[in-house]
Amino acid sequence: MAYITKSDLETSIEQALLENLDFSSDDSVITTACSQAASQLWSYLSYKYDIATELAKTTTSRNDMVLMIARDLAIYHIWTYIDSASIPHARAARYTAAMDFLKAAQLGTASLDLGPAPIPYAPIAGGSNDKRTSHY
Repeated sequence: MAYITKSDLETSIEQALLENLDFSSDDSVITTACSQAASQLWSYLSYKYDIATELAKTTTSRNDMVLMIARDLAIYHIWTYIDSASIPHARAARYTAAMDFLKAAQLGTASLDLGPAPIPYAPIAGGSNDKRTSHY
């Protein structure tokens, strides 16, 4: 199950507009856009936050900020499938703000309440002794 679905997007965009934007009968555009939004979240936040645990959640106890960003990203991606030249200014501004927040969270100037990313391995320090010269 995906992190966000069509029903999540209905709270941020009118139902009629959402149906008009998705020109396929099987919701493939919406599904793809939601998947792309989740991938963007993972790529920006996985180094610093435990985003994998958050993206595994489907409907309960999701982080409101992450959900809002995911909606903005997904709706923007849906618009790009239809006609990227006709994206409303407000929608493009929300996408830009979401991307700016993700970049700030990645750099550490903004924060999310997700917990630290699990450390998959510990770095190994290497080195050697100084080279010895032989004297005869």
